[in-house]
Amino acid sequence: MKIPSMTEALNLFDEGLKVLSANHPKFPPSIINTYRVHGTLVAFCAEIIASKIPELDGRAAYILGLLHDYGKLITIEEKGDTFHGVSGYEAFLEKGYDDVARICLSHSFPNKKFKIRDYASYPVKELCKARRLLRKIEYNDYDRLIQLCDMFVAGLGLVNLKDRMDFIRDKYRISSLIIKRKYREALELKRYFDKKCGCDIYMLLGVDR
Repeated sequence: MKIPSMTEALNLFDEGLKVLSANHPKFPPSIINTYRVHGTLVAFCAEIIASKIPELDGRAAYILGLLHDYGKLITIEEKGDTFHGVSGYEAFLEKGYDDVARICLSHSFPNKKFKIRDYASYPVKELCKARRLLRKIEYNDYDRLIQLCDMFVAGLGLVNLKDRMDFIRDKYRISSLIIKRKYREALELKRYFDKKCGCDIYMLLGVDR
């Protein structure tokens, strides 16, 4: 796989957090810590699940989970002209880490043929670009794994998928119809990995139902 070593991944993550802090000087340390915790928890979940699946590598899954939101760290999405999935994708292509790049792009979209209106908080131009790029990608279990693990984290902790959907609804003011669609996609991913692992992912991660 085209991914950095664990040491380099950790350094990239820390450097990204420093860029985030520099780009947002008014952010209190608690906000920066939220980004740190999110990436670390997604990585933690990905490693645990991957370690139960013979064809996946837990260490690689950790690295991919840690860096999936790299685009959020290095760009200022609030300006309204960037989407972190594309930003992270382009950044890691330049570094030669193609497998991290695709995770940055794919982690937000369980459905590659997503509806633009379902992601109204991001620029249409960037979403259209993401959809074009995703047409060239055939999802593998690492894509699916990070998509699922990203849904288990809200704030500073692990939550069940229903609570995560409520978190997304309230944060982005998304309609109930869109949330129901996202919830169905999330449950489908969970069922997929329940079967791959031979156990309930909630129990494996210690997530309350």
